[in-house]
Amino acid sequence: MIVVYAIDALEYTKVEQFGCSNLKQAHYGKTDISEFSQPRTMVLWSSFMTGQNKEAEILAKGDQEMWNTRIPHEKTFFSKFSSPAVLDLPGYNYDLGVHEQSRKLLKDFFSATDDEQKEAIKKQYNADAFEHHRKIKEQFLAELDADHDFVLGYFSVADVIGHLNFGNDTMMKLIYKDLDELMPKITARTDKVLVLSDHGMKAIGRFGDHSEYGFWSTSFDAGLKRPRITDFGELLTQTR
Repeated sequence: MIVVYAIDALEYTKVEQFGCSNLKQAHYGKTDISEFSQPRTMVLWSSFMTGQNKEAEILAKGDQEMWNTRIPHEKTFFSKFSSPAVLDLPGYNYDLGVHEQSRKLLKDFFSATDDEQKEAIKKQYNADAFEHHRKIKEQFLAELDADHDFVLGYFSVADVIGHLNFGNDTMMKLIYKDLDELMPKITARTDKVLVLSDHGMKAIGRFGDHSEYGFWSTSFDAGLKRPRITDFGELLTQTR
């Protein structure tokens, strides 16, 4: 079984800073996403699953409509596996209700003028993100125990929480520790694991925004140095 542990906005420097040795695995580094003019989540994951740069196609839909993207299974490299399980991936089967709620709260936060109101919105925003994270983690572990030859679990918590809390090292460290501690449960089930982020995150004051590179690590030596996000589909199908 091949497992992709897909973590939105997993930041290379934070993995190093917080000592996330499980996430680093035996081989790790930064991905090259310089071919994309904007490091957008929907663009990058759509490009990952198809092995093609989908930026022009996705951005042409506009900021709101792009989140309705559903790339057909047969146009993804997932179709080359006999029994794949893909959880909550943008561009494929992402939970739009969860995304829309977080975007609404994010907008409300920056629109609010009262500090007490801002704090209440942020508290709800963070609580929603952690609740969704727990739900996906439970589903992911269940799929790892099922009869699949490929499992991908997408985790948005580092990205969602990071947008409002990236300057809070205590909170971010807790998130990275939680993500790191899930790794032994994955490697107990398979020795073929790819950890991959679409982009990282950089500080904008106490907030966070997308950075111009992503993170990758593998449990096996694939000879990677600075891979593109569109390279991994072929790599994984060859690794079967």
